[in-house]
Amino acid sequence: MKTTKHHITNNLDSAKESRSQADRIAELETLLPVNANKNRTSESQLLLRMSKMEEINIQLENLLEDEKKKRSEVIANNAKFLSLVAHDLKNPFTTTIGILYLLQDHLNDLDKTEIQRLVDMAAISSVRTLNLLDSLLAWSILQNNQKSFNPEKINLREIIINEFESFNISAINKEITMDHSIAPGLHITADIQMVKTIFRNLISNAIKYSNTGGVIFICATEGRQFIEIEIRDNGIGMSQKTKEKLFKIDEFHSMTGTNSEQGTGLGILFCKEFIEMHGGKIWVESETGKGSVFKFTLPHYI
Repeated sequence: MKTTKHHITNNLDSAKESRSQADRIAELETLLPVNANKNRTSESQLLLRMSKMEEINIQLENLLEDEKKKRSEVIANNAKFLSLVAHDLKNPFTTTIGILYLLQDHLNDLDKTEIQRLVDMAAISSVRTLNLLDSLLAWSILQNNQKSFNPEKINLREIIINEFESFNISAINKEITMDHSIAPGLHITADIQMVKTIFRNLISNAIKYSNTGGVIFICATEGRQFIEIEIRDNGIGMSQKTKEKLFKIDEFHSMTGTNSEQGTGLGILFCKEFIEMHGGKIWVESETGKGSVFKFTLPHYI
């Protein structure tokens, strides 16, 4: 009996252990699909992240390529810019030095009229050089330090009169009349050096492209926020193709003046940048043989 009972007990214990193992196996089997699903989900997420990283890498490579291209263009434009500036400075210096040597060697052989003519030529050349240097100085300061932009109240009439006086010899040399209709109490809010550079370049161009006996006239129209200024000449004008290139920094377009005056077109680019710094805009109306009207806007001081 004892043996039988012992066998029964052992069998019961074995059965219980078998059921327990079977339960554990069944439980593990129920867990397997869950783990498999989790693994598949993890793989999908990993693939998605890798795909996104590849897209980001491609975007970064494109940005890097664009940046390299822009830098190359900037370097090329700067090299061209410096070359043109050097050329623009060299011509008036060469003219002035040549005149001085001529006076030095032949002063006693020249009459008063001829001496006066040569002195006037040297003065015109010197003013042209000074104007370019002023423009370059104002532009370089602006590029390196935005704090150099200092708007203030400026009497528009006084600025124009002073700039007319600066170009008096050049105008007399070509028998050009310069006039304006600016009211005494009209004021703008602007950086004084930039405004001087704007008028110097535009008046210089008007003289350069005017024929002997021409007329240059400046007027202004008051607006609520801006004043629209016109610098008008009756010179040789320009074609539609020239107008389209005029304000493009990568073109550096210029025409020879009516007395064979040379230039690079840099002055117009300086004007555009300085005017836009004030929130204004510049444009030109012109036809070949009918003169040009340069119009631009500057903030109205109220």
